[in-house]
Amino acid sequence: MTGFKDAKLISGSKLKISAAEIAKAGTFREEQLQTSKGTPRVTAKKMTPKFTGALDQDFGGAEVVKFEKQEDAAVRTSLAYDDQNLYLAWEVRDATPWINGAEAADQMYLSGDTVDFQLGANPKADPKRDKAVAGDLRLSIGDLKGKPTAVIYREVSARKQPKIFSSGVIKSFNVESVLTLSDAKIEVKKDADRYLIEAAIPLNALDLKPVPGLTLRGDFGVTHGDPAGKRTRLRSYWSNQHTGIVDDAVFELMLEPKNWAEFTFE
Repeated sequence: MTGFKDAKLISGSKLKISAAEIAKAGTFREEQLQTSKGTPRVTAKKMTPKFTGALDQDFGGAEVVKFEKQEDAAVRTSLAYDDQNLYLAWEVRDATPWINGAEAADQMYLSGDTVDFQLGANPKADPKRDKAVAGDLRLSIGDLKGKPTAVIYREVSARKQPKIFSSGVIKSFNVESVLTLSDAKIEVKKDADRYLIEAAIPLNALDLKPVPGLTLRGDFGVTHGDPAGKRTRLRSYWSNQHTGIVDDAVFELMLEPKNWAEFTFE
């Protein structure tokens, strides 16, 4: 601090701050960050990338989105589409790249490094909605026992493949569809301090029917694990800033569509 002539210690009782108050203060900070973030926008280019392990070359001409919570965990992402697939790329700085200790595909988001894509496939859904509705999904890609694996979570779905998630705060959180994709094409390139994931996801797996000019809401994200790849320790998203909570299986999974960005298809 500057501008003070002197400072004096004031005697009295110790100031006590509870864990709940600390958590509430963190919420205030995230709300301020969300307000300042606004609604980011990106255009999905119509093209068919070739996956060679070079993001700028493979997605040449497409917009590249950058975000970070920490300099050593910076992320670059891009997306494109054609008549069959949605193409996604994440280039992630990580001192212990692409490690995940999950025993099951639906637990990868909790267990270390993953890349994340969230989408509201219904253009008529309320953009200010607090909770997921039909058409909203989360695509999570991680390394499951040495194999790149993609999972789609839908909190609301006509096609039922449900799973119950629980945490210390919420004992029962029903996700109506949890589906491991068998037809996703995923390429992984690892270096000493970063990794690149390129994925081709069939449009029908996303219930996505893109046409030029269509605008949908969604987000890019990444989870970073501890060095052993046992537990997620950092959640970083392009648009949603309400991502400080870890060690809670439900809050880490929940979608928050009101905090999403906008994707417009070329």
